[in-house]
Amino acid sequence: MTLLVVTLIVLVIVVLWLLLLRVDTSFIIATAIYDSANKLEAKIASLKHYKGYSKAFDVETNYLSNVATFNNDRPVLVLVHGFSADKYIWNRLALRLKKDYQLFIPDLLGHGDTEYKSSHNYSTKNQVKLLLEMLNDANIQQFHIIGNSMGGLMAAQLLEICPERIQKSILIDPAGVSSDFSLQMAKTNQNPFNHYNEEDFFYFYDLVMTKPPYIPKFVLRALANKYIGKREQYVHMFRDFFNPDDFYQPHDHKINSTDTMLIWGVNDKLMPVEDYVIWQNMLDSKTTIYEDLGHMPMVEDVRRVARDIKRFLKA
Repeated sequence: MTLLVVTLIVLVIVVLWLLLLRVDTSFIIATAIYDSANKLEAKIASLKHYKGYSKAFDVETNYLSNVATFNNDRPVLVLVHGFSADKYIWNRLALRLKKDYQLFIPDLLGHGDTEYKSSHNYSTKNQVKLLLEMLNDANIQQFHIIGNSMGGLMAAQLLEICPERIQKSILIDPAGVSSDFSLQMAKTNQNPFNHYNEEDFFYFYDLVMTKPPYIPKFVLRALANKYIGKREQYVHMFRDFFNPDDFYQPHDHKINSTDTMLIWGVNDKLMPVEDYVIWQNMLDSKTTIYEDLGHMPMVEDVRRVARDIKRFLKA
């Protein structure tokens, strides 16, 4: 019996039980469908869910990989998600990279299946600390890294902490420079992840992607409900993460990077495309600009982005 069939049977049983209890099942069903679709996509990409433990933060760690143990067969590629996302955001890109790379795709602190604790500080420095602990536990020494948004900032910080371990790096619409835009956001306490209602969520969803993949409206409403339920968590975590004191200052900072690529969508409404000039100067990077994409190009047009990533990594 296939995993999908078993999942559907379990869903039917759960729904019938909830109906007997007269529980509103709409959001529960939609969330279950979304979660099952993510797990099915991961399975198609040959990804399995692995767990570990962080001594530094006293939490169970979680990551996806297409290998049980890491060796010298193929290069290791680490994929780091952005704020409020999780490991499954990389499923479709992973499908196109699995043959050439050993993939390591973590859930960061307080994200996905990795526990949130109100006592933790969720600065990118702590996120990097967790990621390094996970990489060491997995016996990963040398690796390529791709990071989106907050994950891009983490990739830059790793380039400074352990440049000898990073072979090539790709930053996709990275956060973390002191631009006029980011300073204004901090000054006015703007938080795009502070959702009180569905209207707030859908406004945010339009900011994140110009060409989002199709998701049924009832599933998106369930995602909105999930975000609203985590509002206090995201407010706390965003305050720790979006700290201008931790951001790179333009014009007076250079990162001695390895071979680095910068990717940006012109229609990014969270991190303005003008920021790419600051990053390009800091990293001395190759840059690819997509005129028709937004903050998450690897989700919006995975075929095109995967093609460009492959060319860069193999060059």
